[in-house]
Amino acid sequence: MHAPDPIPVIAEPIVIFVINRGWSPDADSQATYDATRKYWRVGSDTRERARYALGVAGGIVRGAFRIQSWHPGEEEGRWGFEGVPAPELGVVGTSVERLAPPRGAANPVRRYLGGIPPTEERPVESLAHELNIEPLARIMYGQRELFHSNLLAWFFDTLPEIADSVFRDLTVDDPSGIASIRSVERERQSLDLVLRWPAAAPLVIENKVFSLPEREQLDDYRNKTAKWKGAPAQHVLLSMSPPREPVDGWTYLSYQELSERIDLALAECDEVSYEVETVRRYSRTVRLLSALLNTTAVHSTKESVWLDGNQLAAIDLRQTRTALQKLRARRVQVVLEEMGVHRGWVDAGHTRGGPLVWWVRGVRIGGTYLEAGWQYQSGQFRRCVVLPHLIGRSDGDRNARAEFAAAHPQLFDFAPLDDVLGHPDLLPMPLDGFGHFAPDFVHRYVKAPDLSIEQLVGATQAIDAQLEALGE
Repeated sequence: MHAPDPIPVIAEPIVIFVINRGWSPDADSQATYDATRKYWRVGSDTRERARYALGVAGGIVRGAFRIQSWHPGEEEGRWGFEGVPAPELGVVGTSVERLAPPRGAANPVRRYLGGIPPTEERPVESLAHELNIEPLARIMYGQRELFHSNLLAWFFDTLPEIADSVFRDLTVDDPSGIASIRSVERERQSLDLVLRWPAAAPLVIENKVFSLPEREQLDDYRNKTAKWKGAPAQHVLLSMSPPREPVDGWTYLSYQELSERIDLALAECDEVSYEVETVRRYSRTVRLLSALLNTTAVHSTKESVWLDGNQLAAIDLRQTRTALQKLRARRVQVVLEEMGVHRGWVDAGHTRGGPLVWWVRGVRIGGTYLEAGWQYQSGQFRRCVVLPHLIGRSDGDRNARAEFAAAHPQLFDFAPLDDVLGHPDLLPMPLDGFGHFAPDFVHRYVKAPDLSIEQLVGATQAIDAQLEALGE
């Protein structure tokens, strides 16, 4: 899944309205227009100068409108506008992540009367440094999802009015009234968070930070809550990354949107306390983390597979570097699954050798079933086979795998990849045999330190075609 494109530069005066509470994923064009156009605290300067209005929810532009006129609302100081769709801007579906200031903006009305500016690139190391000086971020790195679940549960208990402004509209009323008290549960039936209010359906929150959500796990959680009494539970996936495809019964809530919801709720709070400041700092931490992890997003298949090594080297904490590398590998995996071949499977991970991604497929050669494909890690592009019939860790097992590989050199032939890799003169290694990873993996490799995602797609297609011709 490709990340949404960032909002482009726009020369015209614009006002952005944050419509998180008035918009839902099933909203049609009229509902998006109604959520965007009324009613807001906008001064005379904005009303006179703004030519366009954008409705933004979850950090994504949901509607764009050319303003024709303004009219006052019933509440003094609030205004609405009349307008028409503005497809000429080409911004619906783009991300406003790059416009979000590090400390957030509690005001749901955001004015860009000089237009939407060009992107101001923030180096990865700068974001990582800002994040690492936040005490909450240091705690988070050791706990990840557990940290967020525990802090949000504490928030729900300690600042109920503010928390209700953040979460209550994510669920629905329950006329049966089975729930009689306001409460929060942690790890009930392995569910991260269950929020309850009197006369409301339970709100189940599953959170993912550095990992991508999997459909099977989400379906399993829904099957658990389907057995609960009362109105059906509402399910929210709180994640830095959206699921690969919409999942029935789950609403996606980005951490960016969570931060916006918290900031908007805090803007209406006059309390000055340790608890309020902790939530404020948490919102800042989430914004910085979201911006940092967004640097791992895949915007084009022409990008290098891996993140810039010089930028990563400038990051102080090894945990931060590893987390970014893992997430990038997973995001590359998703793109390969979408754009590669339909046979076989793609996977990604991280070992002591660094991040890696690979593709293999089953094939039968000489009556023997094996898995063949490629693996890319640490500048090595490997042609590899997995030999389940020769699995083992003894010297004899290793020798048997080497003999099988030597008898089938076509499985390690890089000639079909000359055009794809762009280096026909590369020398396969090891020169005198094969590399081994116990208990069943054999490979040869060429040095290819900066392959693009597009090249991995091409390599997958070329090797698949060769294996299809070789197979029985």
